[in-house]
Amino acid sequence: MKTGPYADGPPNWHPEHSVPKGGQIARVSSASVDKPRFVPYDPSMPVRIYWRNLPHWRQNGATYFVTFRLADSIPMHVAMAWATEREAWLKAWGIHPGLVEEERRRRYLAIPRVQRRAYELLEARRFLSELDKCHGRCELRDPRAREVLVDALHFQHEGRGYCGDYVVMPNHGHWLVQPRRPAELEDILHSVKRHSSLMVNRLMGRAGKLWQRESFDHIVRSREALEWYRSYIADNPKKARLREHESSYYRADWLDA
Repeated sequence: MKTGPYADGPPNWHPEHSVPKGGQIARVSSASVDKPRFVPYDPSMPVRIYWRNLPHWRQNGATYFVTFRLADSIPMHVAMAWATEREAWLKAWGIHPGLVEEERRRRYLAIPRVQRRAYELLEARRFLSELDKCHGRCELRDPRAREVLVDALHFQHEGRGYCGDYVVMPNHGHWLVQPRRPAELEDILHSVKRHSSLMVNRLMGRAGKLWQRESFDHIVRSREALEWYRSYIADNPKKARLREHESSYYRADWLDA
């Protein structure tokens, strides 16, 4: 089993960020759909947890922070080194390959929370830092490709989920989204990736895999955590030293309430 950043909660540190000055901040009215509202994680409500390579927590009605990336955005040797280190760390806590999912879950949650969160934070920091190095072909550096993805994100607001803040970087994106029942987050992400992959490949005159199949997603636990994620999204282009035309940023007014 591989575990991912923030498997059971947001980081304990919330560095101050500010919305970039200058540039364009898009705002789209929510008048055409039911008025959404921010819903954080509710510890009193049921949670479903499942694993692929990363753990995925699901709770009906909750708001999620999602990171999705292009297939070549993390160099293979870097990904393999992380996987080797992760496997060794898990084995030290008695979590071995081949365990059934329920037993993996039980043993993982039995790890003392301080140690578990510290390792998750380490993974998150290096994962996000590596993405910002803009490895790979960076198809999303092309504004036409970003427009395809932006359209796909906003399209969800009319049906399966409420579109919150996002930033589209050259090789990845971060998105705050709230699924609308009965849709699941994985349904929304599959739709976004399938449509954008088809359209971007057509635009670029190429074929083949565009997206890494699995995304990182995390239930937003509180208003404080929400503001941390919103600031991270807003500041990401500046922290990655991108020029203004190399990214697309949107701030959703419904999350201001």
